[in-house]
Amino acid sequence: MQVVELARELVRIPSENPSGSEQAIASYISKWMNRLPGVEVINEEVLPGRSNVLGILKGEEKRCGLAYLGHMDTVPSGPGWTYDPFGGIIKEGKLYGRGAADMKGGLAAILMTLSNLALSGQKPKHDFLVCATIDEEGPGMLGAVDLVKKNYIDNNTLVVATEPTGNELHIFHKGLVWYEICVKGKNAHAGNPEQGVDAVYGMSLLLTTLKKHLQKLNYNHPILGRPSLTCAKIRGGLKTNIVPAECIAEIDLRLVPPMTLHGTAELIEKVLNGVTLSVPGLQTSFRQINNDRPPIEANPSSPVIGAFQEAYRIVTGNEIKIGGFPAYTDASIISSLTSNPHCVLFGPGHLEQAHTTDEFIPIKELVEAEKVLTEAAKILLY
Repeated sequence: MQVVELARELVRIPSENPSGSEQAIASYISKWMNRLPGVEVINEEVLPGRSNVLGILKGEEKRCGLAYLGHMDTVPSGPGWTYDPFGGIIKEGKLYGRGAADMKGGLAAILMTLSNLALSGQKPKHDFLVCATIDEEGPGMLGAVDLVKKNYIDNNTLVVATEPTGNELHIFHKGLVWYEICVKGKNAHAGNPEQGVDAVYGMSLLLTTLKKHLQKLNYNHPILGRPSLTCAKIRGGLKTNIVPAECIAEIDLRLVPPMTLHGTAELIEKVLNGVTLSVPGLQTSFRQINNDRPPIEANPSSPVIGAFQEAYRIVTGNEIKIGGFPAYTDASIISSLTSNPHCVLFGPGHLEQAHTTDEFIPIKELVEAEKVLTEAAKILLY
């Protein structure tokens, strides 16, 4: 099975991020695409030494009607593996390795889809773009952003990213926003705490109040569930016997439709003002520390959804499951930048395996994904 061998080869090429080391895998993919008839291959530099690799099967109309995306970078492998993270080991029906699920399996599946269509000799109605992106695991997702900046994808393009969804069709994305919150009080000897203002206490009050307010909001998405708050980093205090004068926390807020970033900022400001009034001498402030990432939902009438429902029936005889993704992806970045209502996820592997030791992808899902992706592309392009 070509898709399995291709996935193994991709796993064997380290492409960890941070470090921006996609160059070797980008070179491999570029050479692989160049052997396909009728495919224009573009190595589009995004940052020095870091390029998206685009394969375009030209259509009768010179616009990108359908785009399949897969990112080349992975998180670092880390210690403690049973199997070599770059060995491409197959055991008991699973391919092991860093990026096997997230998302070199999905990347192999879309490369094989491009090959299947190119070798068929048929010219599609519109251009078909398969893109291997850089930096999806980075804070800026710069590969996907570059596709929009350079007009390879617009708000009419049907976009599918092959993130690990277990071959479900995910049409919703949680949004996310990161804030740094700063609480300032006043130092004092811990033996006389009433002479100071405890910033750590103020922060604890603020975070618990914010969580309570978030839970009271009337947002409970039928697929994505409720919004969530995680205090991921916190620091404060100088010494055990000093009342802390400053505490800084970084929080991760996950949003569900129809929540907005503006509404979330208003909620935080309201809570901060309330805590400030309740603790004399306390000062609070906050700032956003990531790019805007609102929650995303595809148009339920989008042709990409119907095509995948039909393709899945043809390949498996079953109905495809509709789901939502709790993390942000290249597809959701593109949707947020362009207001594109046709951005979805479908891919082999499971998010529970992503970023873990002994990451793996089931071979059966990988083979099935290639077939469904190919069938859906035929439905949409011919």
